[in-house]
Amino acid sequence: MGQSRFRIMLAASAAFFVTTGPLGAASLADDPKVAAKLKAAQLWLEATLEHEAVPAASVAIVHDQEVIWADGFGVASLDAGAPATADTRYSVCSISKLFTSIGAMQLRDAGALNLDAPVGAYLDWFEIGDIDGAEEPVTLRNILSHVSGLPRETDIPYWTEVDFPDIETIRTTVTTQEKLYRPYDYFQYSNLGMTLVGETVAAVSGRGFDDYMREEILEPLGMAQTTTDHPLALRGGDFAVGYKARNGAGERGPFEGYTMKGVAAAAGFVSSVNDLSKFARWQFRLRENGGEEILKATTLREMQRVHWIAPDFDGVAWGLGFATRRHQGKTFWGHGGYCPGYRSEFLTRPEDKLAFITMVNVNDVNPREIAFALYDLVAADIKAAAEARDNKDGKKDRKKKSKRDYSVYEGVYLIEGYDWHTYFGFDGKTLFSIDLYTDNPAGSLSEYAPVEGEDHLFRRKREDGSLAETVRFEVDKDGRAARVWRHSIYLTRQDYRAGR
Repeated sequence: MGQSRFRIMLAASAAFFVTTGPLGAASLADDPKVAAKLKAAQLWLEATLEHEAVPAASVAIVHDQEVIWADGFGVASLDAGAPATADTRYSVCSISKLFTSIGAMQLRDAGALNLDAPVGAYLDWFEIGDIDGAEEPVTLRNILSHVSGLPRETDIPYWTEVDFPDIETIRTTVTTQEKLYRPYDYFQYSNLGMTLVGETVAAVSGRGFDDYMREEILEPLGMAQTTTDHPLALRGGDFAVGYKARNGAGERGPFEGYTMKGVAAAAGFVSSVNDLSKFARWQFRLRENGGEEILKATTLREMQRVHWIAPDFDGVAWGLGFATRRHQGKTFWGHGGYCPGYRSEFLTRPEDKLAFITMVNVNDVNPREIAFALYDLVAADIKAAAEARDNKDGKKDRKKKSKRDYSVYEGVYLIEGYDWHTYFGFDGKTLFSIDLYTDNPAGSLSEYAPVEGEDHLFRRKREDGSLAETVRFEVDKDGRAARVWRHSIYLTRQDYRAGR
């Protein structure tokens, strides 16, 4: 991979593996297996971002009240060269809908609005052409699950032209539109609908949408880096520049700075992975403790329960504001975001108290795939370490180290010009490897057993525990690994220098 801008930025802004955790408790990031997998995850992500020519990315992994890993890669602007960090802000686009939905549910709990009342009861300007046979009106409830029958957008090509309308223009335009379907007939994701929810929050509360979000949600959660629209004055510094998809020459140009204006409630928010980590920790805390903090615990659970599912259980499933994601037979809650120059994913698994937050400043890389790849690679070890932390015997067993130290083999090995980049790591017990140029690093993971009586010789373990081909390391006079041989092919350690 050479000295990419990602490796340079990593050296400049060193990754950190714990920002906060339970008072007096050992950090899960200090667990040897977790630490080893996090290092592997960091190298895999660096290789992925470099391969995809992503200018900037930021990630965070949260367990309960602890941020286990939060870091930035690359630069927030290719011109200014500001390094991306865990505090770098990105447009989180449709993740905005979670905050708007929470605002509506707060007002519902306060008795200020009814989810089943017609939206027109709160917005006297709202009129839209109906459809034959509609038995129900547009309500907040069916909007929050995207089954209101409303069009996806206000009838203005703002996504094409990257020129978003103010709320007055939206109010005027919606009266010329018609519903697509009767409520509850079909799922139809609707930015227009979520704009109406934001306007309802403002109308019922008697405050501007931005004021309400800041005073009732963002400030109480300490989310000082989160705004309801783009902070253009910070663009290229604390706020990453958004870049276009690569052209045929592999080049990216920047999008001009823009604001979301009247679409802010649906897609305008800007945040950092550190701030969204606070949002994740609040959810885990509220579900665990019960009671009320920002929302009632029962209301959060209500939002994170399926309210719409495809008729044959084979398609979209949605809560109230929260989207579901299915992966490896498990259900996750959260939302993704896609706006000109930005993509993001906020992914939580409440049962495991795990959250994965990923942000990039391009449109042609999928942060959800990154989040799930990270989950597959590190989640099992994080959960095991969390269980062991509360179990003295288990904690002692996880910290028990191998009689042999395989850390001398740790590093990236490659063949220049190929995509055969392999990371060998050591978790205190076992030597393991992952491929770096793969969409599925966990699927490429292999573990190795030493060959007794032989130095620097191992055999790969199959899934059933039997042993496969040999892997042999060449070391220099100081015992430092220089190459690894497998199938009569050798890979050279990336940072190895002769005589070093």
